[in-house]
Amino acid sequence: MPTNQEIATTLRRVAAVFEVIDSDFFRTRAYQNAANAIENLTISAYDLFEQKKLTEIPGVGPNIANHLDELFVKGKSSHFEREMKRVPAGMFGLLGVRGIGPKIAYRLSKKFHLRFEKTAKNDLLKLIKENKLTGMEGFGDKLIAKLKTSIDNQFNKKVRMLQSEAYPIADKLISYLKAIPLVKTAQPLGSIRRRLSTVGDIDIAICTNSPSNVMPEVLKYPEISKVISQGEAVTRIKLKSGHEVDLKIGRVRQWGSLLQHYTGSKLHNISLRTFAATKSLSLSEHGIKNVKNNKIYLAKDEKEFYKKLNLPYIPPELREGEEEIEWAKENHIPNLVEISDIKGDLHLHTSFDFPTSHDLGVSSVREMLKTAHQLGYQYLGLSDHNPKFNDLSVSQKKKILDKRKLWIRSEKQEYEKTVKSNKIKILIGLEIDIRKDGELALQEELLKDLDYAIVSIHSSFDLSKDENTTRIIKALSHPKASILGHPTGRLINQRDSIKADWLRIIDFCKAQGKILEVNASPQRLDLPDDLVKLAIRSGVKICINSDSHDVNQMANLLSGVYVARRGWATKNNVVNTFSFTDLLKMLK
Repeated sequence: MPTNQEIATTLRRVAAVFEVIDSDFFRTRAYQNAANAIENLTISAYDLFEQKKLTEIPGVGPNIANHLDELFVKGKSSHFEREMKRVPAGMFGLLGVRGIGPKIAYRLSKKFHLRFEKTAKNDLLKLIKENKLTGMEGFGDKLIAKLKTSIDNQFNKKVRMLQSEAYPIADKLISYLKAIPLVKTAQPLGSIRRRLSTVGDIDIAICTNSPSNVMPEVLKYPEISKVISQGEAVTRIKLKSGHEVDLKIGRVRQWGSLLQHYTGSKLHNISLRTFAATKSLSLSEHGIKNVKNNKIYLAKDEKEFYKKLNLPYIPPELREGEEEIEWAKENHIPNLVEISDIKGDLHLHTSFDFPTSHDLGVSSVREMLKTAHQLGYQYLGLSDHNPKFNDLSVSQKKKILDKRKLWIRSEKQEYEKTVKSNKIKILIGLEIDIRKDGELALQEELLKDLDYAIVSIHSSFDLSKDENTTRIIKALSHPKASILGHPTGRLINQRDSIKADWLRIIDFCKAQGKILEVNASPQRLDLPDDLVKLAIRSGVKICINSDSHDVNQMANLLSGVYVARRGWATKNNVVNTFSFTDLLKMLK
């Protein structure tokens, strides 16, 4: 069966045909919206097809769903194939190259008879080297050089950066920029600002009324190794770390428009421009133009920008071109969860030394309590891994867990001697392995003394969808199993999510009052945001945890908050925004 990515690619190709052959804006946008939604699903589109729920995917209407039905049943869609045959196949080989949109791809593939998708990039690179593009209308030296660089980068494509890698680089540079007197402010753009789990490019906007005077100061940044290109609006630099950064200049009066435009996403901006057109307005990074009288409205910030469109402010995390514009028109954009709403962290690994099934933490309970106090928490849940399953007897495990409980209480007492108030409550839990058959890796008589248990998959990731679904539901069926930890098991850029029927699991969690974790570890960010949204819309609660093995990792919980925000979570959807009393009710 085709993967979500393969389906999204096909839909984007059909959209490109509609754009270049028919100039059909509405069908183009419909297919782009559907592609974006399917690409960002964690659950398989095929699973939704089997459950006759394809039309529940945002942007997938009955017509597209019918074509997908045929694709899943027959292995191909006659509609998709018929549409794509209307253009040279080489056009599809050029799509995705930076600087090449559908119209340029079509023009090049038609003029130079690029009939083969697989060789199109190589063919174009050869044409560039032979100066065959020189002199073509619309193809100046800068564009040709950009295309060459883009193709070279495609052949040496790098893995997308983790958000946790990209954001600190941007943040450090932004701190430097804000210290320049003529700089009013600076912000990250694109996927960094929308807080996607991975980032392709680092783009930063600089707000100033003196661009020509500011840029020389900007280029004194000590981490710059090379200025790749410099223009009036955009300068590209390479840092000593090897990362490349685009710096975009915006004036104070136009700041809201520039920030909104370059934050994206592309599909959000398309939807927003379509909405603006109904009001006889056109949008750009320069402002909002009334097409009837050519008057330009300027916005000093994004709230003012959206207000001029008679819309409430839409947070960057929601700007993915799904249903956010429709919700905004009805004034239904939710108040998303904030880091300040978090009252505790329930997934922490301590330095208690015992023969565990997995890695130990390195920080003591006292260190964690001190950090929790600094973070303003009211409670902590300590959830070391369970003791080894096969190498220890039940009595040996009981001694270990009893000793751990005494150690935790002793650590807490020692900490409380150093503080006069704001004593933090502690829950004693464990993170327990879900075995291949769905049994928990801890005997029944040892579970009863726990305040709660996080149950997680740490092995046998390659089971079938049905096998994983059955094992997860069986594990969660235990009364002590309150939270499903890092549910999909993914490690970003390292390991794919497990196959599972997430709709069935979410339905079970709803019926049984189970909680799904948003694990904030930078390599996990799991649940992914699309499943967060699905869980929340189904009435299932989530818990944002850091999964810390070191107190320095406790601040990572902020990354989990951003994932929850991208999933449209409010504080009422997140159990660790609850009071301690209300949290206990949820856990039990």
